[in-house]
Amino acid sequence: MPAFNPILLDLPQELTTNRLLLRPPRPGDGSVVHAAVMATLSDLRRFPASMIWAMSEQTLESAEEWCRRGAAGWLLRNDFPLLVFRHGDGEHVANCGLHRFDWERRVFEIGWWCRQPHQGQGYITEAAAAVVEFAFAHLGARRVWCFCDEQNASSWRVAERLGFVHEGTTRSDRADPDGTRRDMRQYAVVR
Repeated sequence: MPAFNPILLDLPQELTTNRLLLRPPRPGDGSVVHAAVMATLSDLRRFPASMIWAMSEQTLESAEEWCRRGAAGWLLRNDFPLLVFRHGDGEHVANCGLHRFDWERRVFEIGWWCRQPHQGQGYITEAAAAVVEFAFAHLGARRVWCFCDEQNASSWRVAERLGFVHEGTTRSDRADPDGTRRDMRQYAVVR
């Protein structure tokens, strides 16, 4: 029997919910992503161990590169970043996606962040629910998991609202660039 080839999977190019449209980044989306990152940078940098990418200089060029790599990742089936837009006005409100996964075991890590002015409105819970459903329905996921900084209660509460089980807290699991140790909460949902 031939080995499984994820590149041959036919996948939807967008996901929709009641309020949101989720789609992979495209070339040319860099300015949208850059604006969202800059509006949210102070929040993202509060949890550097889990948002290490936010610690580097954020430029329009780096955002555009991220978008192009994200588009390529979708085609190669090795990363599934999604931009989250609000229906109606098309406002970019969040990013959510599946990263660092294992096709053989069908285990996927989910991650998210919400643009600062749109936090607390349920967009991440709605988007993450759609991404989890996508993982189970289209990727054959057996397990979707996430790590949340112990201090980032708004993030781990999203996991709890989605029915993820708190599997434990790993003490001193990650470190901020300044050496501050961070405890991380691990959550997962299984098929």
